[in-house]
Amino acid sequence: MRRALLLGAAGLALAGAGGALGWSLHTAKLDARLYAQNRLIAVQVHLDAAPAEYVFLAGDSQAELQSPSERPCGREIVNGGVSGATAAVYADLLRSLRFPVRPRAAVLTIGTNDLLRKNDPLSADASARFEKAAGAIVATLKAAADEVVVTALPPVGRELDRWLEPAAVGRYSARLKALCERLGCRFADPFEALRDGDTGFAKPGAMRDGLHLSAYRPVMRALEPALCPTLPPSRPAAGP
Repeated sequence: MRRALLLGAAGLALAGAGGALGWSLHTAKLDARLYAQNRLIAVQVHLDAAPAEYVFLAGDSQAELQSPSERPCGREIVNGGVSGATAAVYADLLRSLRFPVRPRAAVLTIGTNDLLRKNDPLSADASARFEKAAGAIVATLKAAADEVVVTALPPVGRELDRWLEPAAVGRYSARLKALCERLGCRFADPFEALRDGDTGFAKPGAMRDGLHLSAYRPVMRALEPALCPTLPPSRPAAGP
C-alpha cells in the first residue's frame, strides 16, 4: 500500500529504460482513489485554514503540480489537485471536500487522464461521459466559489501517442468551452504557447515526461489575464 501511494503521488510517468509507461497510467482510476485517501486530508486541512479571497486550484496533476508559493492575482492558493484523477473520479472526490471559507475563485484543469486510447476517448459515449463529469465538477465549484475558470486540456508529448489520443485534446477542450458558455464559467487556454498547432501534441521541450509540463509557473502567468479581471484588488491583511 505504501508503494502504491508513493507511485500515485508521483503521478503518471514514464517508467523503465525502454520508456514504457508505468502501471499507474493503465490503472489511473484506482491510483487516483488510493492516492486521494491521503491527499484529500491535506487539502481539507488547508481549506479549513484558508484566508479570505483565496484561489482554489482543482483538477488532476496539472493542477496539483502548481507551486503553493504561487499568488495568482496577488492571492494565496489552496491546491486541491489530485494526480491521476479523471473527470469522473474528481467529480466524486470534490464532493467530499468542505469549504468553510468561500474561495474568491476556483480554477479547474481536468481531462488529461481521460485521453487513454484504450477507453476510446473520441467515441460519442466517452465524450458525453467526460462532459457530464466536467459539468458536475463545475456545478460543485460554482456553489463553492464566487468565480470559476476552466482551462483547456494541455497538449501531450508525441512519445505518448501509443497510449493517449491527441485528437481528443482539442475536442475535449471545445466541450469544456461550450460547457462554460452554458453554465456560466470562464474558459481559458493557458497552454496555447505549448501547443504544436492543433495536433494535440506539445512543442519540443514543453513536456517533462510527455504528460507533465516542463514548467508550471508560466502557465499560471498565462492564466492571469482570464482570472484577474474577475477579481477585485486584493486587500492587505489587517494589522495587529
